[in-house]
Parts: sequence; structure tokens; C-alpha cells
Amino acid sequence: MPSLNMKLEIVTLIACEVDLEVFTSDKMQERFEALFRIYDEQVAFQMFKSFRRVRINFSTPEAAARARIELHESEFSGKKLKLYFAQVQNSGEDTDKSYLAPPQPVKQFLISPPASPPVGWSQSEDATPGINYDLLCAVAKLGPGEKYEL
Repeated sequence: MPSLNMKLEIVTLIACEVDLEVFTSDKMQERFEALFRIYDEQVAFQMFKSFRRVRINFSTPEAAARARIELHESEFSGKKLKLYFAQVQNSGEDTDKSYLAPPQPVKQFLISPPASPPVGWSQSEDATPGINYDLLCAVAKLGPGEKYEL
């Protein structure tokens, strides 16, 4: 396994939409693995049945590239194999500088009202509503079913 100081190279392929028989039948699994053992004797497989995917780890990037070039979209058990290189996830030190960095911790705060009002603050009195007695009188004179105009 490469150390963190070494340049990480792609040595992993992901096989997608793999036939379910590969996961259930030992014979089919051996046939599937034999396809990749041609390129690297030390190849390792991780089966993900629920995703219908297989992770294939090679010992060298050249073997992974040859297998991808020669086996991608080839026929296996009546279906086309779909092989993709696995993406390498960098650690925190190796992050790409082209992405926007998160803000510094001093600027990470919630904007919210204070827990209690400041000293000396008092609530202002609401103004009394203006009552239009003419309008109230006109509405009171209306009866149900009567016609009126605005």
C-alpha cells in the first residue's frame, strides 16, 4: 500500500451493473475473476452485491489501465462490462487549492437576537386605533339579504 508521501496512482477499477450470478454462483465468480487475473496475478476483489458492483484492486496502475482498455464494454455472461477508474479521495493536507476553502472559525457564528434585551430598553406603547364611527354605523344598518352599493 502506498504511503501518504508518495504520489497516489489509480490502481482500482469499479465494475458496474455486474450480472447477479457473479455474486451467487462460485463458478461465475471464478470466471469473472479470471478475466482480470490475466492482467495481474495479485488482483483483489471486493463484491458489493446490493449495488451490483465489484471493486477490483490491481498491484500496478499499468495493469489497471490495460484491463480497463481491453475489457470495458466487452461481453460477459450476455451483458456488457462497464469498468471505471475509482476516484482517489485526498486527505485534508492534499486538498486541491482550486476549491473554495471554508471560512475561518472566527467567522462561523449564528446571527440571532440576544437572549435578553439590553439594559434600559423598554417596550413602546402601541398607538390606539382610530375608530371610524360612520363606517361602523353603516355596517350595522346592513341587514342579511339586502342590496347595497359601494
